[in-house]
Amino acid sequence: MKLIQALLALAVAVGTALIPATPAAAQASGDAGVQAFLDEQPGPLKSFRDGESTAATIIESAARYYGLSPRLHLALMEATSGLLSNPSASATALSRPFGPAGPEGFAAQVEWASRELRAGLGPYSRPPTLRFSDGVTLTLTLDQAPEGVAVQRFLARGRSSAQWHAAFAAFLAAFERYFANELVQVAGVGSTVGAPAPAPEPNPSFTLQQPWPPGTAVVHLAYFDHVYPTVDSGDDGNGYVVNYLGYGNVQYDGHDGHDYYFPDQPVGTPILAAAAGVAYASTRRGYGVVIVHPGGYETVYWHLDGFAPIFTGRIDSGQGVPVAAGDYLGTSGRTGFVRGTPHLHFEVRRYGKQIDPYGWYGSGPDPCAAYAGCLPGAWLWSPALVGTYDFTPPGVERTATASAGEHAGAVVAATSADTTPPVGTFSVEPPADLLFSADFDGHPVQSVGRGFPTFYGEPRYAEGRDGQALRLGAAGLTYPLPGNLHPSAGTISLWVNLPATYPAGPIPRHYLVAASASPDGAPVYSGTLALRRDSVGPDGVPSWTFWTTADSEESRDLLAAADTLAPGWHHFAVTWDADGGHKALFIDGRLVAETSGVTLPSDLGAVLQLGRFTYGGGPIGAHLDQLRIYARALGETEIATLAAAAPGVALPPLLVSREVRIDTNAIDDQGGIVAVQLGLNGVFEDPQPYYDSYRWRLPAESGTHELAVRYVDRAGNLTTLTSTIQLDLRSRLYLPILGR
Repeated sequence: MKLIQALLALAVAVGTALIPATPAAAQASGDAGVQAFLDEQPGPLKSFRDGESTAATIIESAARYYGLSPRLHLALMEATSGLLSNPSASATALSRPFGPAGPEGFAAQVEWASRELRAGLGPYSRPPTLRFSDGVTLTLTLDQAPEGVAVQRFLARGRSSAQWHAAFAAFLAAFERYFANELVQVAGVGSTVGAPAPAPEPNPSFTLQQPWPPGTAVVHLAYFDHVYPTVDSGDDGNGYVVNYLGYGNVQYDGHDGHDYYFPDQPVGTPILAAAAGVAYASTRRGYGVVIVHPGGYETVYWHLDGFAPIFTGRIDSGQGVPVAAGDYLGTSGRTGFVRGTPHLHFEVRRYGKQIDPYGWYGSGPDPCAAYAGCLPGAWLWSPALVGTYDFTPPGVERTATASAGEHAGAVVAATSADTTPPVGTFSVEPPADLLFSADFDGHPVQSVGRGFPTFYGEPRYAEGRDGQALRLGAAGLTYPLPGNLHPSAGTISLWVNLPATYPAGPIPRHYLVAASASPDGAPVYSGTLALRRDSVGPDGVPSWTFWTTADSEESRDLLAAADTLAPGWHHFAVTWDADGGHKALFIDGRLVAETSGVTLPSDLGAVLQLGRFTYGGGPIGAHLDQLRIYARALGETEIATLAAAAPGVALPPLLVSREVRIDTNAIDDQGGIVAVQLGLNGVFEDPQPYYDSYRWRLPAESGTHELAVRYVDRAGNLTTLTSTIQLDLRSRLYLPILGR
């Protein structure tokens, strides 16, 4: 009883222990300056690195992304491992700074703790109950600071009630000692406190012109990552991206510039100087030009295919060439370190630090300001460009007409606070061999699978075989490969609405799906698997081709069947099994080609791409629906069943066990999902961090139940999805008889 009373007293104490700091105190504390704080402490974190990242950077990045104060992380590290005060802290303390629970490694622990703490902020349908490892339970009061609830929940992970009591008391002592009980909310990425920061004014002394000729077709392929851009120095270690609008789900993590792709001419599009200055040409790490401008600015143009004649005799010489805005520098290409496709990498620096020429229009101050190698962004594009491409600042009316052929990409400018709810799906107890499933009903989020879709251009949809379908057009859509497709064996099943004619283009092939470890590795393209239509197949006629290549050119195998299909919906499936080197192609449920003894790839790269092989391939002009990927090569009868299945509303899943797996998938247009709540029959459990799937125990009551999943984004917007299930626990008695 004394322990329970002590627990209750300690839980209530946090209600007054964590209090918001005044603005003056917030400024004086330098809350985002974690490195400066650590430099004043005797502990080892001041000089500790995990990989390329310092402890301060890891803590700041995670805190800003999840909208937390890093004071929580620091006080917890002191309470559980003594990392602020103990100069002789052990290697174990550094690899597990929050104690024995969670993953191994400093950065992994900080990411895990941040997710847990952010989910612990709520929302709550009822006061949460802590369950300790010794069986003791404690129901918290919600009449306290939300951060207090989050910390108490976090410290309960893997601890007994006595261990929790000691750890929480140590946290309160550390928070008082180091931060005088003042909780400063970081007004950075994901902060829900206060109104969005006003849009920065364009810099009047330095403006940029577009670095390509007017009328050029352009896709904004990748954005400047405002949460620790480190593309030149390695992985930033945080795994998320925030662009200039505060949006996530864009390419790519740690990027310190903008990538532009030219679909009409990926290699060879003229690249122009964005402003006047002195230009230097270099072949280090690929062909590139750096222009030094007045006022400490530099612009960078990388991955070029060739240089303009003005650089003849001066390449790699250190001799500069004066240029004016609009002068020809070279042509786009793929030299140096290129991710996926030829493109222009355009970068801006000032006084040697990275800066986003699109500025910062998310909530709070630019998070880039927290890092030593980055400056707060400001809109640098010339006012003369307003109305063209994506060179119109958010909140400024587009008064001009975009040039023909220009594509602004998937991001739409906005200046208001994030009020858009997440987009999500979930599946209840999906088949064990089903790795991935997507139905494209107005969004690209898969219903089964891991990770997040990535797209450039705006995905478009049409009437599908069941619901809506994805238009395989100019926009690109990819899904991560790990966990969603196994190179060793598998099946890809999809429905395709074929066009009457196929778009003409320089490449006489049109792809449905493709994965490759070397998409730019012509002529071998090692590590490739793709399903495509060839205008002229191996037999000299239009064909559907299942292409695989392992490590060498000799391993390339083009399994083909003549294309005799009429326009309209058709079912395609490909299967493969590395044991025996067997692969097969099915159309409309019928085996049309197969082979054995081929060497299949063991590495297929990082992504599955829909509608293209590389970004340079032409779109097929078809519609795709009901994409499924299985972990094994399905048999002929199974594929025939898939092809014969009629579209329609599925029956509620019949479950025969209380233990159920829920596959969860969601994205948000301004960052990410920070909490998930599972609900049953209208009653929701405590919020949890967002993961790909959860194990849940249903009540011991057969009958109809309503399962629900609620997704919460960083701004607190909610999306709730429901699914009806049938639970029949009596059926377990008959499973052996039925052979299941």
